[in-house]
Amino acid sequence: MAKVPKGVGLTRQYRAAGQLIQAENGSWHVDIGKLYLTFPFSYNFASAFNEEFVTCFKWIKKQHKKPSTDPPVLWNDLLIRFHAVRIEVGDDPFEVKLRDNYELLEDEYFESQKRLQVLDNKINQLYRTNLLMSSSKVDELRKQLQEKSASIYIQRSRKLYQNHLQRTHLLLWELEEIQFVTMADPSMFGPEKLKVLIQELDSDSPWPIEGLEFSTLWSRYVRFQVHKWKVQLRDFPQPLMDSKDILFWGKLAAGEVEAHKRALRTCEVEIGGPFDIDSVERSLNSLKWYFDLNCDVTSLSVAFGPCWEPVLAQCNLSFENIFPASKDPSRPLPFWDKIRLLFHGRLCIAVTTLTHLLHASLNPYNTTEEMEVTWTDVAIAWTNGKILFDGDLDIYVRTASKYDDCRMIHLPCIRLTFKLNWVCLADGNDHHAVQPCAPDKLPEYSSNQEHDSYRAFRSQHLNMNISLDTKSTRSPSYPKAILYGSTLRWFENLKLILSGTTRPTRRGVLFRNTRPKKIPISRHYKKIRLSISLNRFHVCYWVSFSMQSGIEINNGKISSCSEHQLFLQPLSDGLIHRPKAEWSVVYVNTELNETDIWLQSAQSQDPSMITKPIEKFFFMSIDKLSYGRESLLGNSESLDGNRIESPQHRLVVHELKGAWTKNNRDVAFSLFDSFVKVQQLKKNLSTEALKSFFSKHDAPTGSPLKKSDNGDPKKGRQGEVTSPTGNSQRSQVGSSPLSSFQGQNAAASSLLQKLISEAESRGVVFSEDLTAPPPQQSLHGLAQSSLDDVIHQKWLIELVNCQVLLKGCETGGYVIVSAAKAHILQREHKPVWKHGTIVPKTTWVGSLEGMQYYATVAVGINDNTPEENIQWVTVENIEERDTTTISNVPEMVGSGQSVGGVVSETVGASSDETDVSVQLQRIISRCKCEFFYTTYGETGVDKIPSGIPDIPPAPTDLELWDETNKPVEAFTLMHYDLNIFTNSVQYTMIMDIVNNLVLYVDPKRKEAFEKLQRLRFKLQLQSTEAQRRPIQQLQNHLRALVNQQRRLEKETYLIQKAQFEDANSEMLQAQRSALEQQVNESKELVAAKGEELHMMIMCYKETKLAATQRLSRKRENKDVSLVRVYEICFKHAQWRLTQTDGQLGIADLVLSNFLYTKTAKSDDSVEHLSELGYITVTNLLPNQIYKDVLVPSHIHVSMPVDRQRTLRVFCRDRPPVGGIAVKEHFEINIAPITIGMTYQFFKTLFKFCFPEKDPEKLDEVDPNAPADSDATSLSGFVNSNTLDSQLPSNLGTLSAGSTMSLPNPGGTGKLKRHRYKKKESKFYVAMSEKDDVEKMKERAERNMLFICVKIPEVPVRVSYKGEKEKNIEDVHDVHLIIPTLEYNNITWTWLDFLVAVRNHSKRVLLSQAIKQKLQIWPKALAWSDKDAGPQEEDKAKMLLGLSGEPKKKSLFGSKK
Repeated sequence: MAKVPKGVGLTRQYRAAGQLIQAENGSWHVDIGKLYLTFPFSYNFASAFNEEFVTCFKWIKKQHKKPSTDPPVLWNDLLIRFHAVRIEVGDDPFEVKLRDNYELLEDEYFESQKRLQVLDNKINQLYRTNLLMSSSKVDELRKQLQEKSASIYIQRSRKLYQNHLQRTHLLLWELEEIQFVTMADPSMFGPEKLKVLIQELDSDSPWPIEGLEFSTLWSRYVRFQVHKWKVQLRDFPQPLMDSKDILFWGKLAAGEVEAHKRALRTCEVEIGGPFDIDSVERSLNSLKWYFDLNCDVTSLSVAFGPCWEPVLAQCNLSFENIFPASKDPSRPLPFWDKIRLLFHGRLCIAVTTLTHLLHASLNPYNTTEEMEVTWTDVAIAWTNGKILFDGDLDIYVRTASKYDDCRMIHLPCIRLTFKLNWVCLADGNDHHAVQPCAPDKLPEYSSNQEHDSYRAFRSQHLNMNISLDTKSTRSPSYPKAILYGSTLRWFENLKLILSGTTRPTRRGVLFRNTRPKKIPISRHYKKIRLSISLNRFHVCYWVSFSMQSGIEINNGKISSCSEHQLFLQPLSDGLIHRPKAEWSVVYVNTELNETDIWLQSAQSQDPSMITKPIEKFFFMSIDKLSYGRESLLGNSESLDGNRIESPQHRLVVHELKGAWTKNNRDVAFSLFDSFVKVQQLKKNLSTEALKSFFSKHDAPTGSPLKKSDNGDPKKGRQGEVTSPTGNSQRSQVGSSPLSSFQGQNAAASSLLQKLISEAESRGVVFSEDLTAPPPQQSLHGLAQSSLDDVIHQKWLIELVNCQVLLKGCETGGYVIVSAAKAHILQREHKPVWKHGTIVPKTTWVGSLEGMQYYATVAVGINDNTPEENIQWVTVENIEERDTTTISNVPEMVGSGQSVGGVVSETVGASSDETDVSVQLQRIISRCKCEFFYTTYGETGVDKIPSGIPDIPPAPTDLELWDETNKPVEAFTLMHYDLNIFTNSVQYTMIMDIVNNLVLYVDPKRKEAFEKLQRLRFKLQLQSTEAQRRPIQQLQNHLRALVNQQRRLEKETYLIQKAQFEDANSEMLQAQRSALEQQVNESKELVAAKGEELHMMIMCYKETKLAATQRLSRKRENKDVSLVRVYEICFKHAQWRLTQTDGQLGIADLVLSNFLYTKTAKSDDSVEHLSELGYITVTNLLPNQIYKDVLVPSHIHVSMPVDRQRTLRVFCRDRPPVGGIAVKEHFEINIAPITIGMTYQFFKTLFKFCFPEKDPEKLDEVDPNAPADSDATSLSGFVNSNTLDSQLPSNLGTLSAGSTMSLPNPGGTGKLKRHRYKKKESKFYVAMSEKDDVEKMKERAERNMLFICVKIPEVPVRVSYKGEKEKNIEDVHDVHLIIPTLEYNNITWTWLDFLVAVRNHSKRVLLSQAIKQKLQIWPKALAWSDKDAGPQEEDKAKMLLGLSGEPKKKSLFGSKK
């Protein structure tokens, strides 16, 4: 230590840098080599220093200090140097020894395993030389080894601290090369100047009007420099803080306000005899710091993690013995309020590299699993209530695998601002008003309430505004994010670790620490507002590091603003809990502009290639996307009870352009498959995979609102086979009017007997009463979505002027589907009663308005058209407008907005030959589509969302008959008027899109399904317990494989790190290549075993579910109820088939009132119902004799259009038996039809549907083609005699009214029989190398059991004109009757069924056609007037069927 004179100028350069008034000043120089400070464990340093040392020091000043009359003199400067400083906080010796003992045990375990292995090797050698060595000798050797290992452990434990010292520190501060300089200046000297300086440094705090008097007040210009600063927790390898080259400089002031009477406490001083005990008054006011500091840091690293929280809690307990607590009896201030009270001013920090490490492991000694947040060239400004970060932000994921050092997010030139709004009872900045109070001087009003000296200053909660925005710079760098599938899964693990609850550390009566727990800062927030603004953002996602498939998103400007609010909900369950923290979203407003989404795939699938060429495919682009969310707090209903229609979530998308092509399909399926497999593996390896579960068909239990069933337990049989026209079916899907004129072939003796015989069938006939609702109003989805019981609207999705491109695989060109406006609305309804239990109800309602379909017109378009050259439909052609207005010349030439119009940017042919412009034709004009979906949540009152008015009453008996309004999960799709206009090329293109894009099934999924089917048959004869054990064994094996894969990845990571140090090592490169190959093989093995495990668990659950359902059906005798309903209908559709030019018509097809219903019931049966109200086919070819190709006959002129039925198909499926599908009831009803066909129309229509085939060569079939191909047999364009040879031998039991007989082996069937091979039966599988399971699976796939098949007779009028002027096959207005067909209990394939129907109908129709051609019908049955309407007898036939005696039909007439 030395005093330097003023003239030497030791601090001259520092004073010049600080722009001080006085250039030179005298100084003291202190140089200290090493400084060690140690705070032993459980030593109360605060009491010894603050209560004893400081009190004695103040007592000495009180006794010996004399008032000075000399004027104050400027203080000298002070320069202190430390070469090393070590500050240590002691740890508990018991925990130190506990950790050391654990490490010793771990090491001794591995050493004992090595000794055991050596002993086993020696025993094996002895066995080779001495085969008669007894097992007792081996056991004795093993026992001696165990005793020796125990003695070695004891010896090592005793010598544990002989070689190295025991660790003593809990928290360790190490500083190197410290230099601290304080400089006084006349501008900061004197009470008045210091008060002015304090007001400048703390300008936000109000200065008292009466002023302040300070007992301690000083200010210096300081400079603090340290070369290295490190903070260590225990012996963790990762330091808590590590920084280098730190430099602080600026103004620093400190002041302690003079205490008033209540803020003075009396401290006694024991002087010793013969003196009495003296006392000293000490102030309770704290010393406050005022500063304006700047700081430069080269590198700063801070680490934190949940695994360190127990140690940090131990440090806080140790700090209570180091830093004295306030003697004020008020509740202690939390640390954030202490900072607000003691520190005021501005701090600016410039850091070259600022790193925050967040541990993602529960092991505090782990250094490989962590997330790194790095700021580069960052400037940090900390002022009153505001913290600002300005620099480049990078987020890395550190993990011991190939994904290590993966930069996940890069945000250059980013500005992150935190604005803190402390909500207090008074002004949060008025810290001068805080006056502590001594325990013995409390005011009188504190006697009846808890005293709090900080009541007005203490913050109630914190409102924080966080803003993140990018500065507009010309730098080519922009925000980016690179994500991998494994990193997202790693973040799930990190989220699980961070959300864990911290265990209490040294709390409770045992540790003499019963103080209330401090509230963490995470529960002190009240509102957080987050705003993000980015000029551009790029996101790239890859499934794995091999970059086989991924997604790339390019975003333009992104802006988002949201507010979140925290509620602390108290729990009242009889136990002591802290309030539950619940975050809620007040509002969210997000907007994205100019967003492009691309799917990426590697061109090379070779895993050995490190860098692979990447190919990108356009998937979607969005011009503008806006999302808004509002809180439901008090917004569900208004005061008068009316619902507020504003939805909670609102998503609006403008000008969306999407593409679905073959490449997009493959990449999307790959992404989805990888996601599904990862989730399946995670779920199947969990302990919840094989736990017991309840079937959804079980009766709900546990609900206090369950209604008892007092009805008659004797109900109708569930498995009873009934006609779909019966009462049970009519109550659900309704009866068809076709039954009014589709009579039975078995004639009745009289009209009265016919009515009596059909009384039980309850057939429905046409009525002219128009009060019945149309079929659309009886749809389940529409009816349940239209109920007026909506609580609030949750989601509203709107699409404005959107279009989607569809491009097939086998044809050129593409189809564009556009919609002017689409909206999807999700609503939550009042809870309803379902199966005697209250359940929540949710509906989705959507509509697409202004839908249009466009297709390319030209033939021979390049199939590999790049996505950027696609001619999209302009907004003018998508949005709604007047269709009669033509705005420009191209619309005038292209037929404007009508169907069939051509959309093109040019008029006529282009003069530029290189310009290949694409013309789009409107193939479907503007139409509308709606869908309705209703779903119900889990049973129980606790599953119902809060905020409902009240629980509805239970349904009455009358309401139980309302099948439409019963709570059933339903989906309804409604399409209104469709006006279609296509040519042959567009038709082929649409079929290509439907087959290869819409209905495409991934071959891998087909293969997996086949494996699943095989496994189902294999496990049919095994019990659930027999299936459970192999699943558990495979789970353990798969867990071992996953651990092995992680071990190999970690070894690869270590070798990769070693390569950075020695890049030219061939040995390391060979080891890395071998490990990477092992990792790839391990991944493939894990994927294969994971798929096998998933199939085994699925079969196990199916078996268990089937057993549960059987027991449930035996226990309970309930009616069969609806479970799920799917409905598809459209009102009117008109399809014009045109020539290749797209303008000249071929035919018009008109369909109306189409309805398809699929109903799933509680007994696992499924019913399918298809109805078609009206159909007509018109011939548009010139000079055709017949214009009406297909039209229904005998339709009543006054019958409403909504109630017409031309076609009805009904099918009821039972659960498969032994894998074979069961068709319980299959019925087809067809109205009388009239057919008028010409050969020219047939040939033109055939060329339209099959342009690659020649209609003149239909009878020429390739003899090499497989004869058993279903596709060939079902195409309908092969020789008709082919099916004669394929007639099954067993046709089942025919009905009494059927005229079917076995096929005649002779006749025309022999002419071309040599061209085809005889088809073998599909029920009996040929004997080959297939095992029994494969035979069962193949048999079940091919066959199905038809319990009841019924096809009533259909009257048909046929007219046909051949190719020539006169043809032998020409017929005109021939009346034919397709006979009634009925089969019972027969096993067929679909091909066998069609063959039987075709052969039977062909034989009967052929005989009728010959009779009509030769006009040899009996006179009694001759048609008197073909053009006149039906007579009364005809009406009776239509209603009841033929009457009279049963007749035997022959080839040329009937016999009585």
